[in-house]
Amino acid sequence: MQRVLLLDRDAGASVQLCRRLMSVTECPFQLVRADSWAAARSLIAQGDIEAILTRTEFLADACESGIPVIHLVAEPEFQRSGEATCDSLWDQSSASELIRCCHYAIERQALKSALDRASSYDPLTGVCNRYMVQDRLKLGMRRALRTNQPLALMFVDLDNFRHVNETLGHGAGDSIIKEVVARLRGILRNTDTVGRMGSDEFAVIIEDYARASNLLQIAQKLVSELAEPFLVEQESLLLGCSVGIATYPEGGQTVDSLTLHANMAMLQAKSQRGCNYHFYDDRINLQANSLIEFETSLRHALRGNQLELHYQPRVNLATGRIVGLEGLIRWRHPERGLLGPNEFIPLAEETGLIVPMGYWVIARACHDLAKLHRRNHPPIHVAVNVSFRQFQDSQLLPTVKRLLEKTSIDPRWLEFELTETAVMQNPDQVLATMQGMTGLGVRFSLDDFGTGFSSFMHLQRLPIDLLKIDRSFVKGITETRSDRQLVAAMVELGHSLDLEVVAEGVEHRQQLAELRSLGCDQVQGFFISPALPFDELCYFMDAYSMGREEPKISCS
Repeated sequence: MQRVLLLDRDAGASVQLCRRLMSVTECPFQLVRADSWAAARSLIAQGDIEAILTRTEFLADACESGIPVIHLVAEPEFQRSGEATCDSLWDQSSASELIRCCHYAIERQALKSALDRASSYDPLTGVCNRYMVQDRLKLGMRRALRTNQPLALMFVDLDNFRHVNETLGHGAGDSIIKEVVARLRGILRNTDTVGRMGSDEFAVIIEDYARASNLLQIAQKLVSELAEPFLVEQESLLLGCSVGIATYPEGGQTVDSLTLHANMAMLQAKSQRGCNYHFYDDRINLQANSLIEFETSLRHALRGNQLELHYQPRVNLATGRIVGLEGLIRWRHPERGLLGPNEFIPLAEETGLIVPMGYWVIARACHDLAKLHRRNHPPIHVAVNVSFRQFQDSQLLPTVKRLLEKTSIDPRWLEFELTETAVMQNPDQVLATMQGMTGLGVRFSLDDFGTGFSSFMHLQRLPIDLLKIDRSFVKGITETRSDRQLVAAMVELGHSLDLEVVAEGVEHRQQLAELRSLGCDQVQGFFISPALPFDELCYFMDAYSMGREEPKISCS
């Protein structure tokens, strides 16, 4: 039976209402009376009051209780008493009307609570959602300003969470999210706020932590706790996390600025390897502004003809002839001069510019290859790197086909280089795209071999013509026995798969001699030539062929 509190100084009125209710068979409500707000508060504290029937003198206090309120009036009313009350009821109403009104008030309050919860809390974990976090942060910043107490906002982002959903399914991902919340609650105080900002992003508001050392200790505990493995479907998974911390008011004086700076600090932590936390400071802001300016410049470079494609020759060890060229992108920056790919390719991949940049590279390589053919140059392979992002683009195949038709080059001499990491990200998709390309006549090489995770099975399946041994293995081939054995094994593996093997990063004659003795097919590196602009490449190839007493080649 549900208890309804009657707030009325008139005991006689209470008796009449009780008699009316008792006249109803199986009445769902029990009426209890209080003649003062103090007595009512004591009854409410017991926690089993479902609704309040109140006279006008107690109405204001009752409406602040959070319990459904029905205004008990002496005369019939045809309009609601106010927004805070669920309804008004004439004190001479029938028992059925009284029961109906109580039912309505309780159900309305339950629905309102459910809607409020749905709009304020994350349905999976029960913690605050993004909007509630912003409200809590706003209130916390006001308290911090009024009481001169510290406040900090932490942004927590799980590392590699996307792979959990992709490999184990979203059910496993949901299980991990719940476990993360449980671990956060186990570390934090009841007064701290935990919120879920997105798929695997969380916010933590910490108020009144007294000393900076306490905040540091919380951050260390948080990182350590989330670095522990998660047990999902009998599998132990190590995810780790990145945590960004911004303090009020040093890290921002508004909700938006504090949130932005905590997120920037989290991204700074994520840029470092392993589980880390990072405090926001002005230097991060300067770095972010510099990065934004650099990205703007890179976009302008794509449109403003500032990119160049340089070529590094590849020599056949058996014949000594130049049999291939690797196209390497450069940026002729108006202020910083010539920039190598390591200085802007990571930014291009992060911003998505790597896709249009990749198309520019392919178009430039096709144009230069056509130019070589027009100069009656002996057939030579021109290779360009293709990122996995570009391999995912549905326009790659039709674009390459269109470029081949436009430049009228023989597609057999165009070569795409893929890294092991790109191949392993989605082998089936990579295979399908490669098969479409090989149908056009284009061939493939596997770059940086030995640095990734390719398996013998994938090497057998993929239509690859060359293996390129990474320069890190070639570097110590003349000094270290283990490096020599490793390169020998790679050469033998490539030959067992009927693949040509190319060694990168050859800088000394001794390395060249060692690779020849191991049966390596081709080499490239500074010992042959650095990467050269197209015009300089033509002069180099001319001089190289003359030095070998071959017919002069003119590319000008």
